[in-house]
Amino acid sequence: MKQAFHYLVISILFVSILSSGCSGSKQAAAPGVSKEAITESINKGEWVFTANYVMPQSGRSRPTNGLYTVTFNANTFVVYLPYFGKAYSASIGSSQGPLDFKTSDFDIAKEQKKDGQWSLEIKPKDYKEVQSMNFTIYDNGSADLNVTLTNRSPISFRGNVAPKK
Repeated sequence: MKQAFHYLVISILFVSILSSGCSGSKQAAAPGVSKEAITESINKGEWVFTANYVMPQSGRSRPTNGLYTVTFNANTFVVYLPYFGKAYSASIGSSQGPLDFKTSDFDIAKEQKKDGQWSLEIKPKDYKEVQSMNFTIYDNGSADLNVTLTNRSPISFRGNVAPKK
């Protein structure tokens, strides 16, 4: 009887972990933003990503306060995001976070997939702390961001994209 109870508990834990881990990447749509507005803002290169959730490579994931953003237009890329993770080397004398920068010198590769999903890879040329920022933007305005850093562990974010106002 006791052994059957343990199997039941383990089975319930396994199913709950499996079901939460297999849920789709799409999240709730950005409020009041149409598919057409998302597509137009990405094509024009004028959009804002607002991080709602931060997922470091190690440690616990946590919600954000909605004040962390990445603002993009055709000439400027402004990043203001939190960082939690492992640093492999420290920058001495800097009080600025590794994901708090502005650049006008970057490469961007964007691709629209068949299902309305966008894939954007942005590589800053003059800010060596960040190797690449990979956005997956869904047609409902939700988005995922994976950041690969030079001297720190990677970090991911989940949030919404909206046209820049």
